[in-house]
Amino acid sequence: MRTRISIVLLLLLVLPARAQVVTFMPHWVPQTQFAGYYVALEKGYYDEEGLTVVLDHFGGNSSETSVGKLATGQVDIVTSQLVTAMVSRDAGLPMVNVLQTSQTNGLMCAAHFPLSNPAALEGRKVGRWKVGYGEICDVFCYKNDLHVNWIPYIQGINLFVSGAVDALLCYSYSEFIQLELATGGIPRENVIRFADVGLNYPEDGLYVTEKYYNENRETVEKFVRASRRGWEYAHEHKEEALAISMRFIQDFRVMTNITLQRRMLDEVLRLQINPATGKADFAPVDEARFRDLGRTLLESGCLKHEPDYKKLIR
Repeated sequence: MRTRISIVLLLLLVLPARAQVVTFMPHWVPQTQFAGYYVALEKGYYDEEGLTVVLDHFGGNSSETSVGKLATGQVDIVTSQLVTAMVSRDAGLPMVNVLQTSQTNGLMCAAHFPLSNPAALEGRKVGRWKVGYGEICDVFCYKNDLHVNWIPYIQGINLFVSGAVDALLCYSYSEFIQLELATGGIPRENVIRFADVGLNYPEDGLYVTEKYYNENRETVEKFVRASRRGWEYAHEHKEEALAISMRFIQDFRVMTNITLQRRMLDEVLRLQINPATGKADFAPVDEARFRDLGRTLLESGCLKHEPDYKKLIR
């Protein structure tokens, strides 16, 4: 931490007076899930906006969250998920969504047995991320009157492959691809996609605190504009975006391979397509979907108060 602070202070001393330093943290380790931001950095889109972006990433064994770092003021802008933002704001952290990238939910549950209906998971051991991102599963269990034995894990697929759990929560762009590559394929009947069972809510977006937004609105708008350009470029030049991402991934010494990262990028870009328009238009979260999600989280006990669309979505 002392080293990173020193680097930031040095940047402040040597940059031109008009340059604005922004610390940005994606919510997981370097991977093509964040390709648009790497493209924006590599192509100089942030520089063109007068921003110097300090990229901060977690290590693969971290139990911290980008939202936690945002709450303590260690970073200025983060990626996170809509549900996480709702829950965090309900708990007292005034997060603000400034760009919505994901339009479709990629959450899945893969099992060692057929999941012909939700009741098949009753009493089963199911791996769930220790750092969160599983509130939709609480909603799923509430709606289906399910009781499962949650087994926390940080990352990877070892719990599933070793048979230590009966099923695993996973994302279509991440762990599910790893499972398929490791096992030769998961039978279709052994998978539940939450988007297909009435829980298709948007996920990834850019977030800042309300205070930061109010005090640095122009900076936020510049960051959003450059980030969107990065994602638009990634859609048009996928192989180049993959190559750029791999350089960032290698710089952070992440153990992965290009096959996994290519499939991840394809799936992330697919999830950015707006079903209403058929293209990646980065539209704000639809208010009707937002309110439906808020009521569902409230009913299932994940929230104490119904979220306010106008306060969270900008």
